[in-house]
Amino acid sequence: MVKSKPQKSKPKKQPQAKKNGKQTDMVRFRAHLDSLGLKIIEITADGNCFFRALADQLEGNEEHHQKYRSMVVQYIEKNRETFEPFIEDDVPFNEYCQSMEEDGMWAGNMELQAASLVTHCNICIHRYMSPRWYIRNFNDQEARMVHLSYHDGEHYNSLRLKEDPCNGPALPVIIKADADISAASNQAKTAASKSNWAANLINEGSIKMVMAGTGCENTRKVEEVLLQVGGDVDAAVEFLVAEQAAEIYSGINNDADTSHGDNKNGNCEQHKEEPIMKTCKQDKSNNSIKRSHDDSGYKPNEKIPRNKVCPCGSKKKFKACCGSATGIPSTSNQTVDSRKGRKDRKQSKKGGPANTVSSCGSDGGPPDMGALCI
Repeated sequence: MVKSKPQKSKPKKQPQAKKNGKQTDMVRFRAHLDSLGLKIIEITADGNCFFRALADQLEGNEEHHQKYRSMVVQYIEKNRETFEPFIEDDVPFNEYCQSMEEDGMWAGNMELQAASLVTHCNICIHRYMSPRWYIRNFNDQEARMVHLSYHDGEHYNSLRLKEDPCNGPALPVIIKADADISAASNQAKTAASKSNWAANLINEGSIKMVMAGTGCENTRKVEEVLLQVGGDVDAAVEFLVAEQAAEIYSGINNDADTSHGDNKNGNCEQHKEEPIMKTCKQDKSNNSIKRSHDDSGYKPNEKIPRNKVCPCGSKKKFKACCGSATGIPSTSNQTVDSRKGRKDRKQSKKGGPANTVSSCGSDGGPPDMGALCI
């Protein structure tokens, strides 16, 4: 037979070493709490430690633990829709509540939350080598803060100030570092509430209505105007329309100033119109000359000897009749056209009938901007 090799026995764990480690951690934890000005109030470890520690904080007597257990269970039962989804292991709700009502049943996170709500207090849990854990359901100014210590994941103790005489409810504890964090948190909540107020005041529909009524495509500008007028869409539209009209008017004035600045004499329009009027009148006079010669039967391109009889029928020689008037316009027509030209020029200089359109008001001032009521 083959002999089996003797197995070496594993060294047994030394329970004393583990106990010493816990004691060392406890000493260090106490030293840390001491630096915060706190001391540990030892609570009986019988499964009711959380409710006992809560009773010590609120009344100064841990023996009233059963009262707080009942308060917590009843609150959970009344708010079933809130707490039922957090029950683990598919335990029926009624069965869970019945078991939690029994003496010695450990409290979990759900019971801590319910305890904070039913007693109207916030809770701070201190743990060794871990951040403090806060359950904040109320503002610090409205509710007191309960301070508990949690040890090895199985036991709660009560924490009080070192100078607390322990003859009643725990004295208020303020941890400066946490107070600064709380103030920053309150500021963030205030800013969030203001943004929510603005969001409720200015919705997407009102922004679109203002943009459609004014043609403004700047969403941020529309939001700012709506904030200024308290969310009134009509007032925001009137404000933006008036602003746009003012911008257009200022742009027209700038263009007018530029054009007048380029023209030193300030009469550019008149100088442009006069040559046109002259050419038109010359065309009319030329037409009248042509008509007079056409009526007489004389054609300028026809070559007629100057000593022959004039073809106009006057029985005079051509040189003494129509030949002497070749290319010379009629003096009567020229006199009439020149008079018309002088009259038109005088009217244009006096500011008579002109085809220019003024962009200003009837009295030369800015256009009417309407009325804005905010």
